[in-house]
Amino acid sequence: MNKKRKIKLVKKLYALFKKAKIPKYLHHYGPKTYTTWEHLFIVIAQQKFKSGMQEVLNTLHDFGFTHLPDRTTLVKFLKRIPIELWNLALSISAQIKKSGLGAIDATGISRTVASDYYKERIDRDNPIKDHLKLSLYVDSKNRKILSARLRAKQAHDTKDVRYLVKKSPVVSEINIMDKGYDDNKIHSFFRERGVYSIIPVRKNARRGRYRREMRDSFDYGLYFQRNAVEFIISSIKRRYGDYVRSKKIYGQRAEIYSRLILHNLQSLLLLETFTRAWSKLTFLKLFYNILTCNYSN
Repeated sequence: MNKKRKIKLVKKLYALFKKAKIPKYLHHYGPKTYTTWEHLFIVIAQQKFKSGMQEVLNTLHDFGFTHLPDRTTLVKFLKRIPIELWNLALSISAQIKKSGLGAIDATGISRTVASDYYKERIDRDNPIKDHLKLSLYVDSKNRKILSARLRAKQAHDTKDVRYLVKKSPVVSEINIMDKGYDDNKIHSFFRERGVYSIIPVRKNARRGRYRREMRDSFDYGLYFQRNAVEFIISSIKRRYGDYVRSKKIYGQRAEIYSRLILHNLQSLLLLETFTRAWSKLTFLKLFYNILTCNYSN
């Protein structure tokens, strides 16, 4: 990423927090030593540099920024931040007002980085911990993530569809899913909203009006557009890894949503930059210096 694109990324992060109306302080009676925006910048920077929270703080300190929160302060901040705020920031980062074609899919995120050698030494074939389940609703044309849901406990894919549509800023006119979502109730759910769904039916499907329609006249041309969500999942895992570092669910949620927000923002870097001058903010100056590897203050 060149210098100009890094500047745009920082400006879009600032504009995202402003448009999402994230409060300057989460608690009215808090100490007000550090702002919510400063905390969020550190959390997102952690994913940008693929490092631990303490390593990011040490990097910030090396750049001459002495007014930094402690690691425990950031951990307490992650406990207080509501899931609604993460969903709002993600939906606004997509900047999608209308979607013609959308796709839904789920993937697994490992909660451990144990190597195959370690598992062989302890004589264990199964993973050390159950994986997290991440469901995504994406816009296939613009390759943007509209909404997401992270589960610590496993559940069937169909249980997340209504949540994803509810949290999405828009509902696509045509929604594509794989065979794991084959359920007549899902088809009815989309038809009630005036949109359509394309889901391949399982073998010997007979029940359900919409499932029979899928069985008799399936549009493979549109269904192959589902590879957009596969591409996004692969891109995020290749860029940020297929595992999380945090042990608690609130930390894992912060890691995953930060990656999804960064994906949306980096897809918007070719658009016109925001007019507000970011250079007036000291923290944004510092964040830009780190992104550009500029060691001079």
